[in-house]
Amino acid sequence: MPWKRLEPDGSKDPCPVLRGLGAGNRPRQPDKYNGKLLMKPSKANVKAHLDKIREVIRVNKSAKQANLIRLLNPVLRGWANYHSHVVAKETFARNDHQIWSMLWRWAVRRHPNKGVRWVQEKYFKTRDNRKWIFTATEKQEDGTQRELVLLKESDTPIQRHVKIRANANPHDPEWEQYFESRWGKKMANSSHGRVKLYRVWLRQDGLCPDCQEPIAMGTRWGVRHIVKRTEGGTDSASNLELHHLSCHRNP
Repeated sequence: MPWKRLEPDGSKDPCPVLRGLGAGNRPRQPDKYNGKLLMKPSKANVKAHLDKIREVIRVNKSAKQANLIRLLNPVLRGWANYHSHVVAKETFARNDHQIWSMLWRWAVRRHPNKGVRWVQEKYFKTRDNRKWIFTATEKQEDGTQRELVLLKESDTPIQRHVKIRANANPHDPEWEQYFESRWGKKMANSSHGRVKLYRVWLRQDGLCPDCQEPIAMGTRWGVRHIVKRTEGGTDSASNLELHHLSCHRNP
């Protein structure tokens, strides 16, 4: 069986190629999932992630709750986004439970003479139907209150990778619209891409360049290059424009 293959050093590694690439994802045997090959975060990768979070919490035993949230959120967001294209929903939920346990011990240690209810009310809030949300409220310079909430990895949506069509050619002008559509969706799913699209939207005063009608959240819109990439155009914001999809189909 390929899953028990011995490596030159005598070890049994089910995916040595992915280990070398640092993907941190382990394939699950197809015979368990009706012939489908599922990729999940590896145990070693999950352990390293949780160890990093545990270390951040350990070295910040006396830090303010808001500062601890600021330190943890980038770590949680980055790891969850990296694994959002694989089967990771259950792993995210388990990680959230482990992180909650770490934070509970962190909070209880700070107040050894206080009861459980007091610690809960101080560090964990209820929002809508969700309880035990690790939340801190801090006062801003202008006197307003700002709430900082610890991210939950299980809130990260799973984004399945869509394969490129076999006959699609990025250098063929006939496929320009297809690749623009793929690229636009990728932009909309990343924070950096949304910032770039927002700059383009502001430059256009929120209007479609073809029909001069507003581009709003409720309208179907897309992004395209002013100078096509097949003609030497770039992906910079100055070479992009937002448009209604109907206008793109019927210029």
